[in-house]
Amino acid sequence: MMRFLWTVTLGLVTAGWAQEAGDPAFRNSDERPAGAAEYVPQPPADAGTHLALTMQKLQNGFGEPDRPFRIWALGSSYTNMLGSGEIWQEEIPKRFPKVKEVQYQKMVGNSCPWQYLRGWVKHLVVPDPPDLVITYTNGDPADLDLLLAEIRRTTTADVIVPSLHWRIRDLPNWGVSEDAVDQNVEAVRQVCAKHGAEFVESRKAWGRYLRENDLKFTDLLKDPVHQNGYGARMVNLNILSHLRVPDTFAYDPRTREQRLDAAALSEGAEGFELKEGALEASKAGARLKVAFQGNRVELIADGKGELEVMMDGKLGTEYPAFLPTYIQGDAKNAKSQKGDNPRDLAPHGVTLGTKQIPQTWTIVMTSDAGDYELTGSVTGPDGKGNAFQPFTSNSGQIGVPPELWRRGERNKTGDRFTFEVNRSTLGSVDLGGNGNGWRRIRLANALSDGEHVLELRTKDDEPVEIMAVEIFNPPG
Repeated sequence: MMRFLWTVTLGLVTAGWAQEAGDPAFRNSDERPAGAAEYVPQPPADAGTHLALTMQKLQNGFGEPDRPFRIWALGSSYTNMLGSGEIWQEEIPKRFPKVKEVQYQKMVGNSCPWQYLRGWVKHLVVPDPPDLVITYTNGDPADLDLLLAEIRRTTTADVIVPSLHWRIRDLPNWGVSEDAVDQNVEAVRQVCAKHGAEFVESRKAWGRYLRENDLKFTDLLKDPVHQNGYGARMVNLNILSHLRVPDTFAYDPRTREQRLDAAALSEGAEGFELKEGALEASKAGARLKVAFQGNRVELIADGKGELEVMMDGKLGTEYPAFLPTYIQGDAKNAKSQKGDNPRDLAPHGVTLGTKQIPQTWTIVMTSDAGDYELTGSVTGPDGKGNAFQPFTSNSGQIGVPPELWRRGERNKTGDRFTFEVNRSTLGSVDLGGNGNGWRRIRLANALSDGEHVLELRTKDDEPVEIMAVEIFNPPG
């Protein structure tokens, strides 16, 4: 499981706030403030409206074979302060016994706003599709709009967006406005409503708890901007309180994800026999065709044989669907300021053009002014660009949007960034040769919008059993 942890040291900012003589400025503690009631979330009546798939999975589990409930958390230090999924791993099995495991992965950056998370969706979330995406940070609502559109276009994941907690910098708005100095709360609500993301009124709940318990403004903060352990627990509990069944869900889960069982698949099968809930074959040349609409398809199968995978009449190893890996900054890259992290001074995302050749790509800075050269391990030198200007490589394979390049002004000559572009469809599936039980195998991801036809063919006379095919159709 991937985990990304980081720390940042901040100076004390006291503008608009007067510390009482002898009192500590902040409570860096996991315990609730002395004299305060235990925090109990009060979710609104419509909480959970946009979490239909999440609730279906939590209540019913994943069937056979089981798998973890998968979460990707993206954001800034505020997201990092929520932990690494400990509260989810503790609470979900208690609340939803059919889910035995939660896989929580995160990618965070120093003060990273929504703008750059869109790149991480392309490079991390889509290749490792989750059931739920959480983002707890700030930024321009227009960038949140683009981020949610990217998630909706490429994944079937539900999305949760909490409003920010109260910080020292927000004191001028206390009792005057619900907004943070860097977050228009109503604008965020509207963007979430537009894309069917679950908005969590965490800021409102935070303020109510401070008032009802006669707490100091700093009692839930560890420093001027970050929530302390108890404050982080409150935000997590606010998110978890939305895992409920409302009167009406905003969408039908079947429009986004479907599991086609063996009986449903049998209409498109030749040379397979339906036995005890599975399609079985033990001769080469047996075929299964599945027409579907979506961008991802997974197979649940067992046996000792090998299957050839065709998509839209092409062998999977020749099909034009590709995904980029995470853009990795070299460990020797310059750190121009104290606290700089390589992932904060880097392109967060690229775009993929046509006629892709799977390979490793390297970006090398050729000046301190944002100039760089792109080279492919197969294609070779493929053009020169600048971090602050739109760029398309000479071959047309790679685009580097300047709006996804974070803090390019801090990159120095010789800094290097590498990523791979890999085909996202399989050409064959070897079931392992030992029939150890049902396996869930991703056959294709990042397919184009529209209808597709999957075809599986047995390649030998070894036994093959197919229980189901799962289809994923993003709503965007």
